Amino acid sequence: MITLQTDLDPKTEISNIPAKPPAPYYVRALALGLPAILLGIQISGWIGIAPAILHGHSDFRQLYTAGYMVRTGQGHQIYDYGRTKTFQDRLISPEQIALPFNHLAYETLLYVPFSRLRYRLAFFAFLGTNLLLLVVSFKLLRRRMDHLAEVWEWLPVAMFVTYLPFAATLMQGQDSLVLLTLLTAAMVLLDDHQEFMAGLMIALGLFKFQIILPIGFLFLFWRRWRFTAGFAVSAALVSLTSLWIVGWAQVQVYAGALVSMSIHLSSRAEQVMYGISPTSMPNIRGLIYGVANGYLSSVAIQAITIVASGAVLGMLAWTGTRLRAADALPLAITTSVLVSYHLLFHDLSVLFIPIVLILNRLMESEATNNKQGRSITRTATLMFAAPICMSFIPSHFYLVSLPIVALLFVLIRAANVDPTQLAAGVHQPAVEMP
Repeated sequence: MITLQTDLDPKTEISNIPAKPPAPYYVRALALGLPAILLGIQISGWIGIAPAILHGHSDFRQLYTAGYMVRTGQGHQIYDYGRTKTFQDRLISPEQIALPFNHLAYETLLYVPFSRLRYRLAFFAFLGTNLLLLVVSFKLLRRRMDHLAEVWEWLPVAMFVTYLPFAATLMQGQDSLVLLTLLTAAMVLLDDHQEFMAGLMIALGLFKFQIILPIGFLFLFWRRWRFTAGFAVSAALVSLTSLWIVGWAQVQVYAGALVSMSIHLSSRAEQVMYGISPTSMPNIRGLIYGVANGYLSSVAIQAITIVASGAVLGMLAWTGTRLRAADALPLAITTSVLVSYHLLFHDLSVLFIPIVLILNRLMESEATNNKQGRSITRTATLMFAAPICMSFIPSHFYLVSLPIVALLFVLIRAANVDPTQLAAGVHQPAVEMP
């Protein structure tokens, strides 16, 4: 047992303890102004996309169709492009191309109930579900946003309402808020030292395996054995469920589709077919493709991407071993986003967790003369606002990977420094208290 000593005289009145310095005026101005700007962009986005939603031009069409096919006994064909197009044209609206379902098959079980409704009604039912998940995530993270509330009482709510990837998820009927909820729930479990259950929870998000697998690998590298055991159990369960739904033949078709969406995605025809362009991916793959395409071959770009992603994972494998599991998860999430091979705008929803945690942890540094603490909070603020680039440079959205690299760097720095000392300007390694 450790006894902490303090120099505070027990007779000292609480009123004599120095109050926290107030947030500077520019922090309060930014807390009011930035959400207002982002809200305005969201409103214009909803106005612009509403007709497309009503005519079935949203990502939800692939999820809805997959759920319908599984419910009606066609689960063994959900990765068949031709059959997918036939069902989407019949159930939703005729189109020149289909939106292929490219997730693990177990996720279709979530959409089976929605497939009993007509498409428009199903879209709005899923929109309501996503809003409910957003509320659940807010409840889970709210107590970790107490310092942000000191800047402005409504700032935690404003950040949730105006974070642009959340809005994109809602508009497209995507599943990124399902993943966000799983990760926030895992954060709570890790805070309670329930690492096995946290691993179970996170592996349920393997429908986006490109994001979840790096998290699992990092916790394995960090020798979090209970977490890894829970992750392995859940991963086995969802894999077997997916195999049961589609059969081995469709697993092979799925593997071929993944190859087409990666190695062969350099052609414009493939990008149109799958509705994916690497230049819209704010990760290592998108950055390398955006810079090198036209100068290097597709094979060279693939090789550089794999080497760079492996290097980042290797670097982080030595970073999180000293951290509590709950503190390591935001680091793992940021790393996984950066090295994920497939990442779209709405997938940035999961970055809200590390952004809000680092801002809440070090916001007090803005009221001091500490340059290190300020650099960390300002980088996190930049990353919160960075998705706005989709409105102005959509064909160069891969450049948003640069703020993510900066966020990962400051998270590594913050992980090794005690937050109270950092806010006060004292640079001293953080120590985990038993």
